[in-house]
Amino acid sequence: MPLRLLRVWVAAVLGASGALMIAASRQRWACSGVEACERLQDHLFDFLPPAEPWEQAGSAALLGGVSLLVLAIALPLLPWALTGRRPGLVSAIGLLASELALVAVAVATLRSGLSGAVVAPTLGAWSVAVWMVGPPVLLARFAVGARGWARASAVLLILATPLVAAVTYAIGEYDARPWWEATSGSITVAAALCLLVAAAWRAPRSLEPDAAPLGADVGSTTQPR
Repeated sequence: MPLRLLRVWVAAVLGASGALMIAASRQRWACSGVEACERLQDHLFDFLPPAEPWEQAGSAALLGGVSLLVLAIALPLLPWALTGRRPGLVSAIGLLASELALVAVAVATLRSGLSGAVVAPTLGAWSVAVWMVGPPVLLARFAVGARGWARASAVLLILATPLVAAVTYAIGEYDARPWWEATSGSITVAAALCLLVAAAWRAPRSLEPDAAPLGADVGSTTQPR
């Protein structure tokens, strides 16, 4: 499969996921009046993922769950899209664990949004922990193996993760910073645009399992571990 086509497809999926997350954030933070908007900063309204005690804010959880499910379509393809190589054994195991955790959290968030009550992810806190930590660690590894605009995309995807958000732009004066989920979604859309630029930057060779990234020396065989 041509690397350019793969990057375009992954970029489209990432863009859709980011747009859905922005829409989910709007469901939470669309408010009128200072008091009403301040109340929404309470972690009571957090939906990524919902946890007791929880109060639903519009269709935020529903859209957030769909956004995560769409992201789960792109996650297994990111090693190839970002580096042009298949993942090594360690990265592949981490990728599988992260994918399973992401799907578990996404389904739980979606079901919570549909029912209006908290639905715990499969394996509970373990799923949430792997979902928080796994993707940024993997993306950091892929960023090292990526080049140019693909590397920029990987870095932006790291910034969009809940782990980074939780220690930076999601922290508000009260509990949660208003529109932080939209910030994450916007960064994801920016990552998608960078990947599109990477696809258009030069005509890549067909994607092979052990193919070196574009512009690499002929003898290079380094793979993400």
